[in-house]
Amino acid sequence: MSEFKNKKYLLEDFISLVRDKRDRSVGYDRAYLYDVYGDDSGGDVFHLGQTIYVGDTVQANDDGEEVYPEEINRLGYAFLYSGENFQAVVDLAYRQKPAASAKEIVQCLNHYAQHDDFLDLH
Repeated sequence: MSEFKNKKYLLEDFISLVRDKRDRSVGYDRAYLYDVYGDDSGGDVFHLGQTIYVGDTVQANDDGEEVYPEEINRLGYAFLYSGENFQAVVDLAYRQKPAASAKEIVQCLNHYAQHDDFLDLH
C-alpha cells in the first residue's frame, strides 16, 4: 500500500524513492496521492540535506479554504510541491540523464518551482 506517506525524509532519500517509482501504484489509486511539505523560509524550495514531509494532499473546505493535514500544521511546514509535479520533474531528469546526481535533481526541482518549466539536463 502507500506506506511511503505520512513520514519525514531527507530530500535525497525521497528523490531515490521517486526515481525507483516506489511512490506509486501500477493502476490509479488515490491512496498514493501526496504532497511534499517542508520549511519554506529559504531562497530555493529545496536543498541537499533538507528534511521534508510527504503526506496527504491539501484539501479544500466548503468555503474553498485550503485545509492542510494535521501533521503539517503541527510541524509548522508549508506546501512545497504536489506529488504529481515532483514525480514529473524527477522522472524527466532521470530520463534525460540516468546518472544525474541528487544535486542536479534538486536544481531541476528548484528550476521548475521558480519557472514552471523543466530544466534540460542534456
